[in-house]
Amino acid sequence: MYPINNIEGIEKQEAQFENKHVVILLFVKPSDIGADEYINKINYLHYRSKEYCSIYLVGYSQCFNSDEYKDVQKVRGVDNEEWEYSDKCFSEVCYKLKERLKHWNYSGEPEMIILQNNTSVKRGSSLDFSNYNYIDVNYGIRKQYIDSFSRFMENLIDACQKEVTSYKAIHLANRRKMKPRNVIEFALEECPKLPIPIKKVLKDSLFYKSCRDKAA
Repeated sequence: MYPINNIEGIEKQEAQFENKHVVILLFVKPSDIGADEYINKINYLHYRSKEYCSIYLVGYSQCFNSDEYKDVQKVRGVDNEEWEYSDKCFSEVCYKLKERLKHWNYSGEPEMIILQNNTSVKRGSSLDFSNYNYIDVNYGIRKQYIDSFSRFMENLIDACQKEVTSYKAIHLANRRKMKPRNVIEFALEECPKLPIPIKKVLKDSLFYKSCRDKAA
């Protein structure tokens, strides 16, 4: 769990890692309904995710430039460190992502973008947006696709471990790319009260979108 407040900073952070893993961009504002459930999990998710996925909180920083960001509010981060959040920064990141992801629009509620890192320096960016996937968390809870944010994150991290382990086992044989969609499917399979089959869940464009889908 990292409080890095711009895409360039995330790319710089990911460039330090050599192993393939899943990257999760988590969008949650302190003003969102139920935001405490998300923010109170920062420390736990940091240690739970280990090397299987990197989780980045959009709009958060360990220390903002007070001249540039005058709207900061304090939150409790990893190891009881004081982190800061800015609506201005959050909005800036959304605009920059929209420029890179033409099929993505921020929903206004807690959501996540799931992608993978890129360990090939020759290919430029350390983030691979070529097969990103998007989940609207609160919508999924209302539709009972997801039990709760906490349970879904447990399943999602377990799914990241499965996908990373699978990738390590066979990528030398067939050069298979990691698939963020697999991670989502693994996580949804663990939902005990899924009201409809997973294939139908993933056709609900208000809940799930991939890089191939058009923005709403």
